Amino acid sequence: MAKTRGTNQLLPKLRLVLPGLAKSERRAAEYLLENADELPALNLAELAEAAECSQASIVRLCKAIGLDGFKQLKAELTRQNRMDRGDLFPEVSVGDDAGHAGGEGVVPMADVLRKVFSYNVRGLQDTFALYTPQYDAALEAILAAGQLAFFSIGNAAMPCQYAYMMFRRMGYPCSANTDPDLQMLDAANLKQGDVAIAVSHTGQTRHVVAATELAREGGATTICITKNAKSPLTKVCDIHLFTATVDSSPHMELVARRIAEYAIIEAFYHAVRLRRPEVEGLVKEGSIAMRINKLPGFTRMDGIDA
Repeated sequence: MAKTRGTNQLLPKLRLVLPGLAKSERRAAEYLLENADELPALNLAELAEAAECSQASIVRLCKAIGLDGFKQLKAELTRQNRMDRGDLFPEVSVGDDAGHAGGEGVVPMADVLRKVFSYNVRGLQDTFALYTPQYDAALEAILAAGQLAFFSIGNAAMPCQYAYMMFRRMGYPCSANTDPDLQMLDAANLKQGDVAIAVSHTGQTRHVVAATELAREGGATTICITKNAKSPLTKVCDIHLFTATVDSSPHMELVARRIAEYAIIEAFYHAVRLRRPEVEGLVKEGSIAMRINKLPGFTRMDGIDA
């Protein structure tokens, strides 16, 4: 893992490596995520005692997230503020109406917007903090791809449908079927030089993993967009792109985890346009063709507005 360049990267990296840590290092990581603002007052021995682990475990954890050791860990966390803690994604609850007009049970819309926008912005910032050269490898694979296939199930299909539309605009042969059988057919048709992009927040979606594995066996380059660094999906992918959105809602329904996926896909769309200016003609032709769906008076032809 690349060296940590700043505090904003530290906690997202802790969350990313957490599932794959040994038991002792995991205790240290969990303690830091929950008590990051207490670390500046502790020395190595005190932190080990508080986290119920050995000093060596803390040093190994530091290495796992790209730090030289405890001294650098303490320096990084000393600079962070309250928003860098593990409770980045505040729940929207009826209790939020305290002190506001409107009576008990009335949640001011401004407060809801503030919280929702806050964890969406933070999710994007933390995802960017996990940037690695894997993104450059993914871009090169996409640029050279004969065809693209996007694999997803459920609400992960939304960013994949968006990706399908954007890459079709640039002339890429691609598919984004959500039916498990059709995904397997798409995967079976991929070959050397093609690219499969799988989107799964948990990295544990059975059909997505199966289709991605089949695509890889056929010679395609496999790319995953996921939050889970230690998952069945990462095991069958050549290139790993990680999101940092924490979804602790009861039914895992936060849109924030999808926002990061959308942003990653859009970044590749723009990167391809920058590297391949010849696709601009196709993008413009597509915009003109889609004007048939616009009401009279719509004049913009060269954008991507729907």
